[in-house]
Amino acid sequence: MASDWKNSPTCFEQFNGEHDYMLFIDETGVPTLKNYNQNNRWFSMTGILIAGKDGEKLISDIMAIKHKYWKNAMFNEQRVVFHSRDYRKKVGAFNPKIIDYPKMNLELLQFVEKAGFTIFSSGIDKDFLTRRYNTPYPVYWFSLLFLIERYAIFLENHNKTGVIILEARGKKEDNELLQAIVPNIEYGTNYVSDSICSRIRGVYFNNKRTENKKQSYPYLEMADMIGYELHNKISKGVESDFYRRIESKIYNYPNITGYGLKIFDR
Repeated sequence: MASDWKNSPTCFEQFNGEHDYMLFIDETGVPTLKNYNQNNRWFSMTGILIAGKDGEKLISDIMAIKHKYWKNAMFNEQRVVFHSRDYRKKVGAFNPKIIDYPKMNLELLQFVEKAGFTIFSSGIDKDFLTRRYNTPYPVYWFSLLFLIERYAIFLENHNKTGVIILEARGKKEDNELLQAIVPNIEYGTNYVSDSICSRIRGVYFNNKRTENKKQSYPYLEMADMIGYELHNKISKGVESDFYRRIESKIYNYPNITGYGLKIFDR
């Protein structure tokens, strides 16, 4: 049934244009407020918005890069995954002894620069959050809520519907988040009405790889990679070459504040 996603965390597999839009979201940072310090003061979430009709083509483009640099797009008998940490540190599948890293890196940057997606991102300064509220909102939920509101308004403005796909964190965590988010989809938020939020027709949870490790979900990989670049911009003001290539994809660029980018710090 269409509402099954509300009952328990469900994996998303429909990349064939069934939905008008798909928003793939990953987080950067630590969501807990317990014993946090200045090294993990910031938490952010970034969503990669893709039109349903473009879903399979973009997957094909990403897989073409993987097949070019890794035999059968595999490493150590597992599907190669573009993971920001491994990519930046050049470890695992990204070890320059294994692939032509500079060439692969250039090709990846050219792909993200040309690819047809839109970025939504939110950042939370935990110092400000704990000063603002005696009982602060859960960081992960609060950051996701900012994205839900902006995504719902985007869908309303385009008279479309869409789904959200999050990276799975664990059965317990995913279920708790789902039960917290469903009421916002059904009844709206303090700022966005129920009729607008209900344009979101599902919230799903996918791992980076399938259970047998032979397949992956490239859009979540892109959310991870791009999310790191947005996090660095939000928390440190750092603009890498990667960031500069994707900045114009942030929703409502160049007037992104409050639209494609929400920073909760003042």
